[in-house]
Amino acid sequence: MRTENSRSQNSFRRSCPISIYDVAAVETWLEDLARRGEAPVSFTGSRVDLLPDAPRESRFRLQPFRRRKEVLDPERVAAYRSMGWRLVGKLGGVFWVWRCDDPDAPELDTDPVVQGEGYRYLKRRMIFRTVACGLVWLSLLGLLVFTVLNLSLRTLLRQGSWLTLTAAPLVAVSLLAVLGVQLWLDARNTWRLWRTLSAGVPLERPKPYRRQLRLGQLVYAATLVVYTLNLMISFQNMGGSPSGWNHAEDILDRQTGQAPAETVAVSLAELDNVEPSWFSAERKSLPIAPEMYDSRQYAPLPEYGQVRAETAYYRMLTEGLARALTAELTENRAGFYDNLPAIPLEPVEAPGLDGFWWAEEMSGAGNADQFAVLRRGAQVLALWYSGPTDLRTETGYLTALLDP
Repeated sequence: MRTENSRSQNSFRRSCPISIYDVAAVETWLEDLARRGEAPVSFTGSRVDLLPDAPRESRFRLQPFRRRKEVLDPERVAAYRSMGWRLVGKLGGVFWVWRCDDPDAPELDTDPVVQGEGYRYLKRRMIFRTVACGLVWLSLLGLLVFTVLNLSLRTLLRQGSWLTLTAAPLVAVSLLAVLGVQLWLDARNTWRLWRTLSAGVPLERPKPYRRQLRLGQLVYAATLVVYTLNLMISFQNMGGSPSGWNHAEDILDRQTGQAPAETVAVSLAELDNVEPSWFSAERKSLPIAPEMYDSRQYAPLPEYGQVRAETAYYRMLTEGLARALTAELTENRAGFYDNLPAIPLEPVEAPGLDGFWWAEEMSGAGNADQFAVLRRGAQVLALWYSGPTDLRTETGYLTALLDP
């Protein structure tokens, strides 16, 4: 049904800053707009279209739909017009909004109990909405908990960045909080409204709404933060290094081609007495792992072909995180080639360490690939080595790579 006013090119739009189910507060807010010279002329969802107007005292009243997609009876509209009330529009698809500029015109509803009877459909609708949205909210919460509990720590360390690690939980928690707060407010306001009217108590008008206004602004700010963080994560993932690693050209010394002295990496010069013909190293830092290094090196051996070593070093924030990472790495090839059938690592006696695990696998070229994981305190070292040296005989050298 068309309202008696239509939106013009000079109109502007505001979102209702409070729960539309707090009827008296919304009516007071609309009346304050009219006093400021902003005349509501129509509604789009919970947003109101306004036109500049002379400031005036007006009354606004909200009447709930009595059934789904209700169409107003023309006789009802004519009767209300004869009383001095005109239709402005429908708010949120559940309320008819009426306006009266005549202070002597009678009220639309004079009996609170009869008025409360008109809210039966809205009450049923709110119960269904609360249950449905509550189930969705619980499903989202369950999905978040499931994702956290099943998240691979190594994958998070390798692919995560400072932004995703800090922003992603904030985005998820903020989204759940915004949805939960809005759902709770709407259900609470509808229940209070129906209970008050059913008890024969008329609605309090004007009703203060400043507290709800601040809460609405807070919800809006949280929504804006979530949107901004999502954009930042999306833009970072479109960039060159979304995982946060500093690549080889950034970490290696440009004159010597070697990594800084503090880089934790296995040396082929120590294991096989040969200088690598190719070497690369990367570093990274995360809130849960302040220091990480990833290095790769190759060298030819006359009697063995090519010898290689790949090292992944993690200094975790706590020893508990280091133990959790170690448990993942020792399940299959020290975290290298997790997509292949599992080859678990077996413990090896190593004085000075909290744990040393090792496994061997024959490669397609007939050479042996060795995998090792070492832990000392909050430090974890994972090694993939292909060469003639047995890593179990080099526990002293490997232990020395980790700070005591």
